[in-house]
Amino acid sequence: MTGIPLQRPYDQALQRGLDTLNEHAPSPGRLNSLGATLTGSTIRLPALNRHLSVDLEQRNVLVDGSFRARPVWAVLAVHYLCAENLDPDTREVSFSYFEDCHSYLSVFGKRITARFLATSGRTAEEFARLGEPFAAAKVHGSGTGYRFDVLPRVPITLIRYEGDDEVPAGASIIYRADAERLLPAEDRVVAVELLLDILSGKPMTESGGYYAQRN
Repeated sequence: MTGIPLQRPYDQALQRGLDTLNEHAPSPGRLNSLGATLTGSTIRLPALNRHLSVDLEQRNVLVDGSFRARPVWAVLAVHYLCAENLDPDTREVSFSYFEDCHSYLSVFGKRITARFLATSGRTAEEFARLGEPFAAAKVHGSGTGYRFDVLPRVPITLIRYEGDDEVPAGASIIYRADAERLLPAEDRVVAVELLLDILSGKPMTESGGYYAQRN
């Protein structure tokens, strides 16, 4: 096997996904429907305001073609590219809509909602400051909300609602319904965790080069 060996526990999942992509070479039409493109042996996949380069020959995943992606980002990208059902469903839904995620509901509240409100969503001002550079669009309505294109067909909307003396601040996390077809259940949780990582300053790369390149 060529390329840089990846770290456990994600290396096996990544290599299985790369095997699938190599065995069933994705057509330009399929990649286009996922918002990706193929040049030579490399699939280019937008992710937030960067892009992931999935090199099928070297069997690695880079950020902007230069920095090695964190394994969890690499696995998320490959799982997305391996999705079998690409039928669109643009309805906006909450995490509880996904039947295969019901066992994750209590975990989701702690790993996602509580974490967001304790970190990048601690105040509306902090959320706006941290979220605007990565947001695809501001969401108008009650609360402070932004839509983030974590992957081309996996937009995730975070909305923070102001609390008062009696009711604490709250939050909504909104998906597109076809995320159920594009990502396994655990990956739908991981996609939001990775978004919160970015908002909290954690790089997309192993080396920290994500921010080093931007600044």
